[in-house]
Amino acid sequence: MASKLTSPRRWLAAGAALVLAVLVLPQAVMAADAFRWSKEVQRGQLDNGLNYYIINTGDAGKQVSLQLLVKVGSLDERDDQSGVAHMVEHMVFHATRKYPAGLKQHMESLGWRIGVNYNAQTNFERTLYMLTTDSKAGSVEAGLDVLAQFAGGALIPADALEPERQIILEEWRTKLGVRERMDRQRRALLRAGSLYPERPTIGTESSIRQQPAQTLRRFYSDWYRPGNMALLVVGNVDASALQPLITQYFKDLVPAALPTRNSPDPELHDQLRVAQLQDPENSASQVGWLLRFREDKRQDVDGMRARLIDRIAERALRSQVRRLAVKLPAGVSSLSSSRGGLGESTGSLGFVASVSVDGHQAGLQQLLLLQERLRRDGLNAGDIAREMAEVRRLNDKGPSQQADRELNGWQAMLADAVQADRILQDPLQKQEQISAIVRELKPADINARLQQWLAAPDRLLFMLAPGMSPVKLPTAAQVLAQQKKLATAALPPLLADKKAAAAPASLPELDSSGAIVREDDLGHGVQRWTLANGDVVVWQPQPKETVMRFAAHAGAGYRLPGAPTWQWQLAAQLGNESDLAGQQEGELARWSTARKVKLSQQQSETQLIYSAGVPAAQLEDLLRLYAARQSQTGIALPALISATDQLARQMARRPDTASEQASAQLSKLRYGELPLDQYPDEAALQALATPAGLATVGQQWTQLGAYPVTYFISGPADSAQMKELAATWLAGIARKAGSQPAQPLVQADGYHEARLAVSLEPQGSVRAVASQAMPWSPERAAQTAILSRIAYRQLRQELREKEAGIYRLNYKLSLDPQSRLQSELSFTSAPERLDALWSAALRVLERLPSQLDTAMLNEEIARLRSSEAQRTSDAGTRFARLQLSYTQYGDARYLDDSKQLLAGVTADSVRALAQEFHLARDLAVVKVVPKEGGASH
Repeated sequence: MASKLTSPRRWLAAGAALVLAVLVLPQAVMAADAFRWSKEVQRGQLDNGLNYYIINTGDAGKQVSLQLLVKVGSLDERDDQSGVAHMVEHMVFHATRKYPAGLKQHMESLGWRIGVNYNAQTNFERTLYMLTTDSKAGSVEAGLDVLAQFAGGALIPADALEPERQIILEEWRTKLGVRERMDRQRRALLRAGSLYPERPTIGTESSIRQQPAQTLRRFYSDWYRPGNMALLVVGNVDASALQPLITQYFKDLVPAALPTRNSPDPELHDQLRVAQLQDPENSASQVGWLLRFREDKRQDVDGMRARLIDRIAERALRSQVRRLAVKLPAGVSSLSSSRGGLGESTGSLGFVASVSVDGHQAGLQQLLLLQERLRRDGLNAGDIAREMAEVRRLNDKGPSQQADRELNGWQAMLADAVQADRILQDPLQKQEQISAIVRELKPADINARLQQWLAAPDRLLFMLAPGMSPVKLPTAAQVLAQQKKLATAALPPLLADKKAAAAPASLPELDSSGAIVREDDLGHGVQRWTLANGDVVVWQPQPKETVMRFAAHAGAGYRLPGAPTWQWQLAAQLGNESDLAGQQEGELARWSTARKVKLSQQQSETQLIYSAGVPAAQLEDLLRLYAARQSQTGIALPALISATDQLARQMARRPDTASEQASAQLSKLRYGELPLDQYPDEAALQALATPAGLATVGQQWTQLGAYPVTYFISGPADSAQMKELAATWLAGIARKAGSQPAQPLVQADGYHEARLAVSLEPQGSVRAVASQAMPWSPERAAQTAILSRIAYRQLRQELREKEAGIYRLNYKLSLDPQSRLQSELSFTSAPERLDALWSAALRVLERLPSQLDTAMLNEEIARLRSSEAQRTSDAGTRFARLQLSYTQYGDARYLDDSKQLLAGVTADSVRALAQEFHLARDLAVVKVVPKEGGASH
């Protein structure tokens, strides 16, 4: 059969796509200004209706992405076909006409692995089959062969369906939990009037168990037709060579008329619905207001104009809402706005207030007040101007950014466009059209769109409270009366924008200078300077870099004696967020923003680390900021009260979930009782939110800041300049010699297991953590990473492929620099199979050292070598290895050693290391099963 290939073109705007991804428009537009395809997209159509799209990325990359997009999902199912679209996606990997032993087996014989070389996804609207191959002609052709079997060769035999049901059931079971239950409730409210709430992609437990193979074959025959599919190829490929191969493999697909599709858009009504979302394990407390309306989806310049107005109005609204939320009443902690899509031509605008457990009425009042103010005042002219300027800025950059797009970016954009029947538009044409539209836009156009949204008659008020906390819902009539009253009331005046009114930010005078008392050459171009206060600077000049990298390590973790862990964390948080003594509120943040320097803080159980990356010109500002934080931070009582209030609200909203009970039990098995790890109660928080509590927190912050510090700095600065800056800003910071660093917890030896009957779902789960002492070295850590991948593969083969008892598992094995071999395994399953599957997993872990396949070892070694080759050229990796080298050895040897990190790694050396593992010996295991009478779905 003949096919047509559109001539190649060469432009697609990355930047303009960021402005409005939706500005890709359908080929059917035939007006004088009809949108043109990007010249990068080479496309064609076979005589049977199959469309194909090819993008040659033109780089030296070795990967090619091949995707088959089938425009069918769960939304297209009939009432008696629940879950069928997803089940078909699973079954096409089994027997096909060309590969009756199984398409999956054929792909495995090619060396392809699920999750690496092939995968598939189904959602409400489409099913996507994804392959990744190298760019060799034979590999790409093999990929086309496989996709053609997905498209029309599947047999869906009944005998293969039965074991696959178990895999799909476990996939369904994996998704169960509070998130899934809350998502289901939200979908029922937000998409009421459409079939989305009635068409869960995974189906139901009953439908998965009962759908016959015949129903799946019918769905496949109805929807897997060439006119309902598209082939997408992205990578270093020759389109002219691909075109005859596409014809060869796909020409025999038989076209047919498609069944009638279900509409994705909800029915809209003039109504106010009032509803509550609730779940025993929900922790959120909110009030929300949602407006639903039709959107202009015309695929022409008028539609483009409408979507540009939407974008500007949405972003200006966000800024306006943030400004209106500067001061909120008691019980309301935040306000936000968002806009989204609910179908092909339906949009939504939502406002949400986060509230305390008893703050729902206050939250509702704020949402109504917010909307009334927006109706009267409209959007801020400055916000509109800024957003229009941002559109112009991104549009100006559009065509020039195309060269920066990588394979994954092209892949995602092409799939989204083809799914929605849009064109990836020529960026030069798009740039010209957007410029013309923005030139004639007026603030009145943007405000008119906001008023249109606010006047939408289809409205929803929803409230949710933590756990099963009672909420008194108002009636629709009461809410409308409240809204009507506000419409004629005088509104309270707005507070002035503190940021706009504040004086220019500055830092107080600071003398943190001192001397460098010792200098050492650590080799490998690294120097160590010992400062007068006992701190150490490890400096590595990197003249070819553009960024100065900074890290400061102290032993001030949250597992220090003398206070609960939460209190050390609170002191670190407040110290890092507070202004300096004598500054106005927010002044330090404004100073940092103006100079574009930001210090990130990370506190673990044993360390407090600050890190940053800045241009060389901002290095002194960065060191000055760090020194001021260490020496001049003044935690204010209002900040402490606000933090403890927020913590109290979190505690009040904290339901006793099955997951949290399992985590607490696992900690107890590993470490015993830890009184200092308990969450604070109301009395403890109230006692801390006092002047005496402030003194305590201030003292704790001072104690954290007194720990000696090792600095790691690298970048293009001159060494003499770096020494001067270190002496000026770091050498005089007050430290306390002899401070004992925080110590990590060590897991108890032996096997310890607990069983909790607390799950609300028909789901069993296992969490297991193992720990053993083991000497660390970079080579041993790398070999452990190889064994981690192999253990995962063997566990997956045993529990999913052989036993068909799980869908997904998580396993990670690592050798950390503290010389502990740590592993964690988790999975879910049917409750009645949990113990048997755990026993099977234990057998895999016990036998791992004696069942290491040489071919698999060599495959994983090659994979690690490939990723290591990429890491060695990364500046961030080199900086991390500088820190690791000095922490472990007191010198910089690892910088050179890491270049040959895997040179001596062989299958035999990995196998030898595995003999030291005891993965099933020192284990803490928690099994969670349904509570009696509580598991139903």
